[in-house]
Amino acid sequence: MAGGKRVLFGTPSGTVQGLTETDLRNLDAVMLFSLRGEDLEGLDDIRNASWRAGHETPLRVSGPVGTSAVLSAINKAYETSDAFTFVEQSPPGGFNAAVLQPLPGERDTKTRVFNTGDLVVTHLVNDKEQVGYWVDYNGVRVVIEPCGMTQASHFSDPARLTLSCEGADLSWPVTDVVFVPLVAPKKAAESP
Repeated sequence: MAGGKRVLFGTPSGTVQGLTETDLRNLDAVMLFSLRGEDLEGLDDIRNASWRAGHETPLRVSGPVGTSAVLSAINKAYETSDAFTFVEQSPPGGFNAAVLQPLPGERDTKTRVFNTGDLVVTHLVNDKEQVGYWVDYNGVRVVIEPCGMTQASHFSDPARLTLSCEGADLSWPVTDVVFVPLVAPKKAAESP
């Protein structure tokens, strides 16, 4: 969460279990790390749970080349089920809120994929079609990348926090909320 926005990074199996109904209803975007099964297993759960929670617009998703095709296939697979759900239970967000919609830039190796002015998310894709992200908010950068990728942290300007596997400030899996201060901590006054 930053700047009043909720952006989810990664959708492994079980991701939806750690999110509240408020998180799901107000989810602004989902950032995929790859199109591998282990990175996509929870995407359909996120899609369905956010719709049932009252998300009101198509859920925007970023990822590597092929993301649009995957989202289209998921949308097509749920088309009939969504129609029955809408007729029988009518989720508050409306029928179109069940749709996954690709964010621009999936064919770019480095591009801004989410930009609200104060919150900017840039994705960086490596030659293995893994995606890492720079999350910039009010001059503070957080680098988030999957295991096996180092390009996002290697090519980044100084970051307040790096989340990765090896040699990072924070390593996967993350099971607790992590707060990143917007201002640097004050140094203790030196004694004479």
